[in-house]
Amino acid sequence: MIEILSIYSQLIIFLVIFQFPFNKLILKSFGYIESNYFNILIYNIIIQSFFYLIISFLLIDIKIYFYIQIFTGLLFLIFNFIYYYKNYRGISFESLALILIFILFNLILFTYIALNLKLEWDALAHWLQKAQVFYQNGTFADLKNVSFSYYPHFGTFLWGFFWKNSFVQLEYLGRLILPFLYLSGIFFAASNLLNNRNYLYKVFFLILILTLTLDYYLFGGYQDYYLFVELLIFSKIFYNYQKQNHSYFNFCLLFLILVLILWTKQEGFFYNLILSSVFIFFCNKNYKIRFLFLVLVTISLILQIYLKNIFIGSFEFNEKILHRELLEYLNISNFLSTFIVISKHIIISIFRYPIWILILFILFFSKFINRDKYFNNYSIFYLFLYFIFVYSIYFQTRMDLDFLLPITIDRILLQGSGFMVYPILLYFENFINKNKSL
Repeated sequence: MIEILSIYSQLIIFLVIFQFPFNKLILKSFGYIESNYFNILIYNIIIQSFFYLIISFLLIDIKIYFYIQIFTGLLFLIFNFIYYYKNYRGISFESLALILIFILFNLILFTYIALNLKLEWDALAHWLQKAQVFYQNGTFADLKNVSFSYYPHFGTFLWGFFWKNSFVQLEYLGRLILPFLYLSGIFFAASNLLNNRNYLYKVFFLILILTLTLDYYLFGGYQDYYLFVELLIFSKIFYNYQKQNHSYFNFCLLFLILVLILWTKQEGFFYNLILSSVFIFFCNKNYKIRFLFLVLVTISLILQIYLKNIFIGSFEFNEKILHRELLEYLNISNFLSTFIVISKHIIISIFRYPIWILILFILFFSKFINRDKYFNNYSIFYLFLYFIFVYSIYFQTRMDLDFLLPITIDRILLQGSGFMVYPILLYFENFINKNKSL
């Protein structure tokens, strides 16, 4: 009974902690009059996550930091209740229903993890070791003593942090933050669709995206859902940023998301390059804004290289990016055979995560059948860069592709699909609105 209560108390902890630092009143001062619950939740998650990242480098007692978070979260929770009572006298059926569905889905995923405690291979090989370092109040500098110390650590800090600050301090309780963030991101993407007019459409889209992207296997200690959610959030905030004349708030959020992506997995370094390119080429703000964003991202990349060299002893990836074997691809037959092998496994993985079937179908339907302009050009540009990145990973490696591709490419495709979730939902919204007006 105590363990059951501990499982569900984790959800309460998450909901309390992420009440801070923004609420509806504060966001109004930034010009966000229509911010709903899930927008506010995600903004708070971004800010809090950035502070988690900073804390991971410092000798700070994470128990004390946790208590501070609970205190500030409770203050904001009480204030929010009073504010809503005085100004709104109730909450709409749709908003309440979505929050209750969100809670229900969290409880379902939490229960599944509690009943299926197995940690998968990558988790046992290195992610768990990093989580244990932070569970024991270690810092980033202590990671030099574990396997694959050069791997980024943000997700494992969250794992260790919430493991340490759970009521009974069981390992899997720390992993519950992952399904919470996964669901938060998807609800964030769908919560503003159709101008809050049609509740059933919204629920349908939520269930659709969950069905096409949910893989219980990845809750066994893998970090890929973190990247999926971070890319999804970046995509929606970038779209919102395009619609506003001056939004320093969204500009800062976009940069902070890239920092989090950078420290989540090795692929994050390259996602930074891809997303920065999307921003620079498609941001509708003046060149000074684009240049500032490029400078900030460059500083962030250089800072990661510096910190890893100082604390870990080196900045590296699994393999050297440039090596002599790459010259073999000057032979066209070698190039084509490798290209075919990679393409085959991409097609196989698309069926494992059918969100890609939906993405490719809508892209084809939009451009060649309906011939509409509902699909954003920057999404197509992202897809172009993303698949160059995917192919480059496997052209570059010196490992046996017949071994490596089946165990890695499906998760890389899941990560990258995160960015495309919001453009797909926008396409549905535009298509529905257009047909209603006919």
